[in-house]
Amino acid sequence: MNVKEFRIAKLLETKSGKSLIIPIDHGIMMGSVKGLEDPIKTLKTLINLGIDGTLITPGLAKITLDLFSHREAPTRILTADLPLLSNVPGGNGEIIGHEVISNVEFALKYDFDVIKILLPWGEREKVQVESIKVVEKLVRECDKWDIPLMIEPILWGEAISKEKRNDIKLIDHASRMALEMGADILKIPYSGNQKEFSDLVKRLKVPVFVLGGVKTENEEDILRVAWESTQAGAKGVIFGRNVWQSSKMRSIVLALKKIVHNGISANKVMKNL
Repeated sequence: MNVKEFRIAKLLETKSGKSLIIPIDHGIMMGSVKGLEDPIKTLKTLINLGIDGTLITPGLAKITLDLFSHREAPTRILTADLPLLSNVPGGNGEIIGHEVISNVEFALKYDFDVIKILLPWGEREKVQVESIKVVEKLVRECDKWDIPLMIEPILWGEAISKEKRNDIKLIDHASRMALEMGADILKIPYSGNQKEFSDLVKRLKVPVFVLGGVKTENEEDILRVAWESTQAGAKGVIFGRNVWQSSKMRSIVLALKKIVHNGISANKVMKNL
């Protein structure tokens, strides 16, 4: 086992070999987003519920070190970039620029195991090329210091319709391109078809995690995605808004733990939600 493999292994729960990761990094793009108005309070609740990991920004990482000082603390993944959605704080629109906001030196200083970066697709040509350069630079830096890089190829831009954003062909292309660029871990959308997604995961050859996507009001949908994707070979799920924006956050986290680590079906855990 090399250094990168060792760090990736630390992401995964020992018995199940999978992980429930709840990110709290949305504020870097969205500002004071609902559910994360007090991110430290939310993080404390999530840690008490026994999540396996979180995605966290440099600023929050510096002021929450005490929460991760015990042996059973969740793994931290450093969110290292900012795809800027508006020139007004808290605004939301198409990406107008993409910048790295942290680096491997910060990750090593603050004892992170993994760095995560977005690779948005469907954007204007200038921003698209900018995103590729941002990823390429971080790939080289992470390889130099044996820090695993999680790339999230996301289908966001206006060139890709909402109906196409879970299209298996586009997910396949975007995932393969991220892999070719140097991803050690992939965070990708679930296509909605368990068989085709399983085939994709097998071809990618690196650990795959499934993202939560847009907020849904139907808890059954998010639990079904977790169940089907992990049964299809995903190493876990990375769900944010569909967890901490829910009035049933505690129940959803406990249900997701049963699905991810115990292989209990979404239908069964829904009965106790």
